[in-house]
Amino acid sequence: MTDAAIIHSAGVFLDEEGAVVPGQDVLVAGGAITAIAPRAEIASHPAAASARVVDLDGLFLFPGLMNSHVHFAFNGTDNVREVYLAETPDERVARALANARAMALSGVTTARDCGSDMVVMQAMLAAAEEGEAVLPNLLMCGPPITAVCGHLHYMGGEATTSDEVRALVRKTRAAGARSAKVMATGGQMTPGTRPEVPAFELAELVALVEEARSLDMSTVSHCLSSEGTIRSARAGFDSIEHCAFFERSPEGWMERVYRQDVTDAIRASGAAVMMGLAASTHALDMVRATGEGTPHEHFRLAQERRMMQIFKDMADQGIPMICGTDAGTAATPFDETWREVVLMVEAGLTPLQAVRNATTIVARAMRIDHEAGAIRAGLRADMIALADNPLDDPEAFRAPAWVMVRGREILAPQ
Repeated sequence: MTDAAIIHSAGVFLDEEGAVVPGQDVLVAGGAITAIAPRAEIASHPAAASARVVDLDGLFLFPGLMNSHVHFAFNGTDNVREVYLAETPDERVARALANARAMALSGVTTARDCGSDMVVMQAMLAAAEEGEAVLPNLLMCGPPITAVCGHLHYMGGEATTSDEVRALVRKTRAAGARSAKVMATGGQMTPGTRPEVPAFELAELVALVEEARSLDMSTVSHCLSSEGTIRSARAGFDSIEHCAFFERSPEGWMERVYRQDVTDAIRASGAAVMMGLAASTHALDMVRATGEGTPHEHFRLAQERRMMQIFKDMADQGIPMICGTDAGTAATPFDETWREVVLMVEAGLTPLQAVRNATTIVARAMRIDHEAGAIRAGLRADMIALADNPLDDPEAFRAPAWVMVRGREILAPQ
């Protein structure tokens, strides 16, 4: 339902306070937050006369989580690419909608799809417009702009020149995209591409950013190498995703080799970073549990620990570290955005910092902080209710008891 509602709870997380504030009710009308105030004050509000009461007493009210990087049409297994290429367009759309539903019910109220073909993108946007499907708010990139035969080239976004890049940005915007994504380096799931090598010169990256800005689109760059990251920072991307510092080891494996000049370039640009601490972590669950594994698996586990340290080092230097999981890629499910918040805390952030990285700060990086990201009058009514306070234990995000997207309750307390 999306009619007017007064929401009672044990306390409301207010970003400007940096705390859960008890004794506050939230008034929702027309899909937006109308007011946050003590119960008696809310009751006297003109919109409250016809409002129903949603009783969440005993639960803590937080803004819904945001995920800056997902792939709704992927299946989250080791054979992602093969399955995607074998499926019909209708099958891809069905998978994407099911994955988006799972993400919404897990407490993610806004998600950015960082790579899908035009058919999937437009079908998802149509479903969102119809309003019947259970979905988070969608920011779609459509086909990522990539080099010829580059990473995810099979989605239809190949470009070579700056003019071709600009034309693709305009094409995706006309089809409904609100973010423009580039594959600034190769990737690990597209044969023939090299993650440690830049895919575009600075001029093409600048062309993408300029065109996207003119069309009011946020910009996101897939970066696995240091040089690709530096070029993306200099081009002015809003967010740099993965930021892996990859170099190829003597064994031919991808090794994270931290470079201070890369962090300096990002900080100077003002870009946010999505490192994806939770991406593919389940692939190493058995190695963590038993200590047994192949040399390559133990190498990957060491790289995971190094990623956590790099994450903290960059956060300590003032880089906005935003929440994104790469859901849909290997061993990365759609209902575990909460894990990214938990891992941020394990890496050394405070719970408050991690919560902000998954709400207000990621909203800013995606250029939608004027629409969502906090419980504040005038923003979308995108909220979740939790049995425990995640400022005490971020694992509280694991199982939301109640979820509202644009004023519509999609999950009610049992």
